[in-house]
This record gives sequence, C-alpha cells and structure tokens, in this order.
Amino acid sequence: MKMSAVATPPMLCASGRGAVGVVPGAVVASGLSGRRPAAALLYRLLLLLVFCLSALPARAHVVDELAPLLDSDAIVNSIQDIGLLKKAGFIYQPDLTITGEMCPVDGSQDQLAVLSGMLAADRMYAFYFGDVSDAAKKNELLQQLVGKPLPTLSGKDMARIRKAPHSQESANILARFRQQELSRLLEAARQDDQLLRLLGAHLYGLYLERLYMASVMVLAAAESDTLEPLYQVHTGLATRHGKALEILGKKGMLGLEDCEARAALVRKLQGLLTANKGQPTLAGLREIVSLVQEERAFFLTPCPLPQ
Repeated sequence: MKMSAVATPPMLCASGRGAVGVVPGAVVASGLSGRRPAAALLYRLLLLLVFCLSALPARAHVVDELAPLLDSDAIVNSIQDIGLLKKAGFIYQPDLTITGEMCPVDGSQDQLAVLSGMLAADRMYAFYFGDVSDAAKKNELLQQLVGKPLPTLSGKDMARIRKAPHSQESANILARFRQQELSRLLEAARQDDQLLRLLGAHLYGLYLERLYMASVMVLAAAESDTLEPLYQVHTGLATRHGKALEILGKKGMLGLEDCEARAALVRKLQGLLTANKGQPTLAGLREIVSLVQEERAFFLTPCPLPQ
C-alpha cells in the first residue's frame, strides 16, 4: 500500500476475513526487550502519544477530501441518476434489496456499516421506484453505527414530498436529509479512527448496492440495447462514490476487515465502469454484476431465529 504524504492511522484492518489485525506498538516490542520495564513502558506511552497526535490531522485531511464528494449536491445528482433508469422504463426488482431480516454476524460493526450503506442505496431507489415514505425513513443501521440520534424529516417536508414525490423539490429535501445523516458520521469520523474506517465500510456498501441494483436492472433488459441511462448512472457513481472509495482505499480505510481486498475490487470495478470511455460492453456489464453479486452476498446474513 502506498503511503500518502499525510500521516495515516495504524492499520487496524483485519485481513483474510477472520485474521487478526496489527496491534500498534507490537512491532517495536522486540526492540524493547533489553530495556528496564519502567523505561520500556514510558517509551511505549510516548510512542503512542506521538502517533495519536499525528493521526489527528490525518483524519481531518481525509474527511475534508471526502466532503465535496458527499455533499447534498452530490446526493441530488445520485438521486437524479436513478431517475434516469425510471424514465427509461427499466423494471425495479424490490426482492433484490436488503431486508430488515439481515443482521451482522456476532454483532460485527464492520458488517453493520456495510449493511447501513446498502440500506442507504435502497432508500435512494425507493424514491423513484418504491414507496416514497420508505425513501424518507431514517437509516436505523446508520444510527446504530453512529450511536447518536439521527435527524428526521419534519412533517412539513414529508407533506411536500407526498404532494409531489418525484419533483426536484422533493429530491432536494431528501438529499439534504441524507446529507445530514452522513454529516453525523463524517464529523464522528473526524475524531475517531475506527469511525473513519466504518465510514469507509458504509460507503463501500452503498457503492456495491447502487452498482448491483442498476446493473442487474439493465442487464435484465440488455437485449433492447437501451444501455445509455446505465452509462450515465455508472459515470456518476464512479466519479462520486467511486472516487471517495479510491481515496479511502489508498489509505487502507475501507472498513475494519479485508481493506486491501476491498480496495482491489474497487479498482477493478472502477476500471470496468470507465472502460471504453465510460461505456462498458455487455461482457463488461456481466463481469460487473458477477463481481458485485459475489461480494454483496458475503454481507447478507439472516438474523438468528428467535429462541
């Protein structure tokens, strides 16, 4: 992994889906074996202090890089991209969305973050294809992740959305609402290494779900050669969420697990999305679906049955 000029947090990302992450300070432990216990402890504390102080500006730098890619204008554009699929007459498949019956294994925060991103993507699709009330619900999984109450839409805003569910005004209201949700996570990530990595996992899940839904929807109708809306959706996804994932991937911050594998998959998908001047072939589209479907399935674990 290439290191940026700005100091980055320690690699806390487990590899191999089950491997143990690196504990800060463990690498230098062998070099301290000859020191007296008190001196060795002081050395470790000083090392940790220096490291923590260097990580503070690194977190802020990463969040500042991400912010323009995740503001309300970017979310409005994402919602409008999905509207292109609706206008083109593509058929929504609600059974492809995640359900409330999916639960993280053993309370995994990393999996919770990925699922919260998938839910955010499904809510975007609900704005045009499903129930607009679902699109306006707060993201319960994201709230669990942040650990603080998330904003809710006012009754006045809900009335406006119900009156003109697919209007530009409604899209703007929903985008501001989603951006407020995401801002809570961004601000928390500015102060905490783990939450910054969980932000990466959230965006990873959102990217996978957006890409999966759009690609499957269009692939089902590929015989009609109506791929132009998909190209526009893919371009928007690659230049916004894809770019954010590339930033986080270079810093090893795509979650708490499998960061390198996730970064490699993002690079592969971004390459496929931008191939042929942003117009991937049908074979490329099938490869995108295959890659995303396999990765997405890993996170969709059903909740345990009640005892």
